[in-house]
Amino acid sequence: MYCTNCGRKLPEDGSPCVCRRQPAQPEQQTYTQPVQPQQNYGAPTQNFQMPPQYYAQPPVQYPVQRPITPVHGVLKSFFASPLFLITAILFSANLLFQIIASLFPPDPAYIVNQIYSSLPYEMQFIISPGDLYSALSDAQSGTTVGTVIGMLITGGLMAAAYWITYISAKKPSIPAAKTAGLTIMKVFSIISLVVMSLAEVLCVVLAVIFGVALAGNDYGYMDEMMSVIFGILIAACIIGFVVLIFEIIYEAKVIKMLNSAKNAMLTGMIPNKASMFVAVICFISAAVSFFSVFGDAVLYGWIRVPLGLTSVALNVLYGLLVLQFNKMLKNAGMAR
Repeated sequence: MYCTNCGRKLPEDGSPCVCRRQPAQPEQQTYTQPVQPQQNYGAPTQNFQMPPQYYAQPPVQYPVQRPITPVHGVLKSFFASPLFLITAILFSANLLFQIIASLFPPDPAYIVNQIYSSLPYEMQFIISPGDLYSALSDAQSGTTVGTVIGMLITGGLMAAAYWITYISAKKPSIPAAKTAGLTIMKVFSIISLVVMSLAEVLCVVLAVIFGVALAGNDYGYMDEMMSVIFGILIAACIIGFVVLIFEIIYEAKVIKMLNSAKNAMLTGMIPNKASMFVAVICFISAAVSFFSVFGDAVLYGWIRVPLGLTSVALNVLYGLLVLQFNKMLKNAGMAR
């Protein structure tokens, strides 16, 4: 038997437990360590809420508002000028005349007759008029549709570039003219540079091959004439390389001008002056095109006259645009 009060074993003689015989002692306060709550690593309780994870949201990017500077006003005035409008109109008209001239190609027989009438008597026995006529006929029939489609695509984009730039500069609600038109002009300038360079190199290579073939044959009494032709081909190769160099410089200057104007329209920084080399080349091209108008009219027909005259006018306008651009920068005190 055990005591129900203290838990000691009761005496065998039946006497009460010693705890009953001891005097009552005052209760002592004992310190009990508080029970630490157990961490539950399982599922969260019903009242637990995950904090919002703001870091998971992508940052919102607002467009940068560039300040409008006096440069934007000068460029808007330039691209909204009557001279730029006339250039856009003439470029569109020139594109139309190009398409019309491609749809009505000249008669190959007329071209063959014109070529043979200008050749020396000895050369008329070397080149067969029938072969030349067949080659011209095949070339015209195979390239007419492709030429028209190419003109519509490339010329249409260039015309759109002029009109986009002019219309955006003319709107008073737009503080700065759009740069899409200048981007299109820049892309086509780069393409034109590459195509002209490849075409020039190909023509030079073909001329060299033809000259070597002529020099390796014995023409008897025509040796002197062949020597003259060979010399002309060599001179043509040299002229071709010189023209190629000028074309590369010209297109590089044009691309640089377009880049400067585009960056000025985007940032408001003062652009560089336009290259006078470009203006000089434009005026020279206009003079050459003017003298070739009458030759094209005789060789290809009078349908080429409007095309030639608009080409002359465009070259003159390009040169005048360069001069006007530099003049506007100088008047605004931005020339550098």
